[in-house]
Amino acid sequence: MIRKLSILVLAIAIPAVAQTTLTLDDAVRTALERRPELKAAQAHVSAAQGLKSQAGLFPNPRLIFQVENLRGSNFDYSSDADSFAYFSQVIETSGRRGNRIAVSEANVGRTRLEEEQLRREIGFRVREAYWLALGVQFARDLYEQNDRYFKQVVEYHEARLKEGKIAEVDVLRVRLQAEQIHAALENARLDVDKAQLSLAREMGIVAAGPWVLTEHFDQLEEPRAAKASGAEALVESRLAAQDVVAARANLGLERAVGRPDVDAIFGYKRTSGLNTAIAGLQVNLPIFDRNQGARAAAEAATLAAQRTMEAINMRLNSEAALASKEYEARLRQARDIFAPLHRQADQISDISRSAYREEGLDLLRLLDAERFRIEAQLAWLRALSDYHKSVVNLERAEGVEP
Repeated sequence: MIRKLSILVLAIAIPAVAQTTLTLDDAVRTALERRPELKAAQAHVSAAQGLKSQAGLFPNPRLIFQVENLRGSNFDYSSDADSFAYFSQVIETSGRRGNRIAVSEANVGRTRLEEEQLRREIGFRVREAYWLALGVQFARDLYEQNDRYFKQVVEYHEARLKEGKIAEVDVLRVRLQAEQIHAALENARLDVDKAQLSLAREMGIVAAGPWVLTEHFDQLEEPRAAKASGAEALVESRLAAQDVVAARANLGLERAVGRPDVDAIFGYKRTSGLNTAIAGLQVNLPIFDRNQGARAAAEAATLAAQRTMEAINMRLNSEAALASKEYEARLRQARDIFAPLHRQADQISDISRSAYREEGLDLLRLLDAERFRIEAQLAWLRALSDYHKSVVNLERAEGVEP
């Protein structure tokens, strides 16, 4: 029986392998829970907090016991020896302790921002991998649709060849087109497997689903709004500002190192049988070593951190402007150019199929219409992929949470 050519829609088939649905938010959440890099970053924060606690500790006192006037003969220890027992405590009058704490607090803040930056980067990389996997899944579905259609076309023409109504060369042309579509389908299936493995890697999972990605690839989602605007709100800018804070704290520490601390002494002295108390102060005189070189290096590092922060803010503002322009361009292309082109190609294909069924169109024109339809589908698919990527880049540039 001769099958009529018809327009096929995407079929909902029962998969042979159990599949799990995966939303975009679930993919990001899984990555933020499982990625070992984030656990390592949290450990770095704990380490920095431990160093901060260490920086605030006071130095331990020293116990000094000393005996003088020891002799080998005619010596009575209780009356002839001079005995000293006293404590020495460093009093950090130079300000080193406060500056050590400031440096440690700056390091804690930096490690926390580095953790936040890593979380954001992982989240957006998962989003990119998700849309890429969804795009190749969408392409595979389109190729499956075309593959099923051309299988019916081949069967139809083989039946007409047996009836002697068409030439064998027409069957060969249809078979060639069908084989090309099937080869593209196999490549698309391979791309789906590779994209899902890449998505699994970004999520911190050893093996991919297989997943059914549930977001709508053919819909133009709106970019999410950031909680704050401006480059200064971005974690990279805040990280650069934290580097300035750390450099200034280190400069304060180097200046404090050039100032002396005071050693306070208090204790007991016994001389010639007399018991007395002793007290005193010891101060290092910064005559030769005043830490000039380290202080100059710290001043230069502070200036460099300030200039780096300015450069980073300029770059971030520029990237945000470029991301916004790219998003607007990709939106216009997907909505106003490639979507209408895709619809027109479908209409041409529908008309060509109907005309061919009624024998009002030759095979070559039918195949041309189908090739144009496939090319328009792929162009639309690339436009959608570029659009989703531009949304991710815009959200990243504007500081949206992943």
